[in-house]
Amino acid sequence: MQATILCAERHIGPLTLGHLVSTLRQRLFFQDRHNQYLLLDGETDEQVLDLAADHLAVGIDPTRVTLLNRRAVPELATLQRALQPIAPTPASPTATLLAGLQPQLVSAHAASATTLADANHLIRAVNARAGRSLLAEAQALLPTRSPFAAPRTALDIPFTADADAIAAVIAALPSATQVGLPARETDGHPLFQLLTVFEHDLPFVDDLKAKFRRGGLSERVVKAHLIDCAERVLAPVRESRAALAANRATLQAVLDAGNARARDTVGAVLADVRRVLA
Repeated sequence: MQATILCAERHIGPLTLGHLVSTLRQRLFFQDRHNQYLLLDGETDEQVLDLAADHLAVGIDPTRVTLLNRRAVPELATLQRALQPIAPTPASPTATLLAGLQPQLVSAHAASATTLADANHLIRAVNARAGRSLLAEAQALLPTRSPFAAPRTALDIPFTADADAIAAVIAALPSATQVGLPARETDGHPLFQLLTVFEHDLPFVDDLKAKFRRGGLSERVVKAHLIDCAERVLAPVRESRAALAANRATLQAVLDAGNARARDTVGAVLADVRRVLA
């Protein structure tokens, strides 16, 4: 049975190479394996659309991942008010979101450990009133070591930057020792984290890693290869992102569809909660 996962992204500017290494790659991995809600959070609806464009450009499929804007799901505010009489502590918007969407797994971007604990406390209060497990508690997503770890160095250049800018960032990547790793280490090395993203021939990547560990391959050579394969991957992504940004109606339609699915889910939970409180 597929788990339901809640992920979230807050707009602080264009998504970056660092996002590709960690959060975006994780979401792409999960979209074929789990039901996934992706909460896009911004000060304005335009910022939310920008986040949607970034995700769609790298391959997030809105037929498999539900993209939503919290402000477009009014049932959440109604659910929050309905929960207040039985909430052990005031029901926060995020705790209400978890109760309403019912994910089994929640990313750190969607809820802190404290907020997750508060949400589960609220869900247990609802279940106690119902006399049964009406709502499911959630767990933190990948609380232990993750294959999608954030890079050890700042990769804060937008992944939509031009080829020369991307190449300059790759050429300037620090050595293993500069990021606190042994000299020939590949695990956790930003250079090889990016190579895993952009080089799709995994046996070839494994061979490069083995040669690097033996000392038979320099970082300069790996960087040159990485620059080439990064541009092969990012050139069409860049074009797709530009086309999406120019077609706000398409982006809004994607969000409208995701918001409608979220409204249905939260609406069903709201109906259950109302029956419990009747």
